[in-house]
Amino acid sequence: MLLAIKVLTAAREAREFLANAKGADGFYRLETWPESRSGGRARKARRTRAAVALLRIAQRLTVGFLDPVDDSVFLTAGLRRLGIPASFHLGRELAPSRPPAGYFAWVQHGDDVVSTSLPVKDEYIEIHRSVA
Repeated sequence: MLLAIKVLTAAREAREFLANAKGADGFYRLETWPESRSGGRARKARRTRAAVALLRIAQRLTVGFLDPVDDSVFLTAGLRRLGIPASFHLGRELAPSRPPAGYFAWVQHGDDVVSTSLPVKDEYIEIHRSVA
């Protein structure tokens, strides 16, 4: 029960962070991220993936399905609120080399991509990273 309360609290705070991070003009303001409440202790990948799954459930129930950027902002903020040092990444497709190449966002815990099963490190070049 305590875990459910922590996840719901983290999801609520992540939803608020996302709402405040995206301006009326549609641009993101991601200068300041939530502090990782655990003081940055490393977590096992299995526990991190379980936390992602629980946050996704809370996300679907509270804000619905989000585009990849909003989803990654939400998950990064939620994981950090749960004490998991997560980082937000934005990448540009490697091919085609000229427009219209696509962009994609993902979340990492250390070197592990935890928000998607897509091979983002192989198909995208990282152009932005927030928090560590």
